Amino acid sequence: MRRFAGRLREVRRSLGMTQAELARRADVSATHLSELENADVAPGIDLVDRLARALGTTAADLLPSATPADPLPVLIEQAQRMMDALVEKGDRDTFVRLNPLLALLVEAAVKRS
Repeated sequence: MRRFAGRLREVRRSLGMTQAELARRADVSATHLSELENADVAPGIDLVDRLARALGTTAADLLPSATPADPLPVLIEQAQRMMDALVEKGDRDTFVRLNPLLALLVEAAVKRS
């Protein structure tokens, strides 16, 4: 149960989704979703399927594998979602603060490659 709970939380967070948003999309209470992510309760197969559909994935993807997955694609997708949100909603002050940090990150990435 703990592995499922951790995987559910990992997938939800990688999509930048709140517990409340996932609960609404999966037609489950936010309290019950919190209990699932804390491994306080076990989901039925129907709920696993609803959660997977709400997350845009498969039930199999929510069931943790024995071999840990490469986190890089998840991290890239998460970064892309956050950048998209910043581009859409950020103001001048946001970009004045963000651009120097991005420049440092790009410089460090180029040095590592």
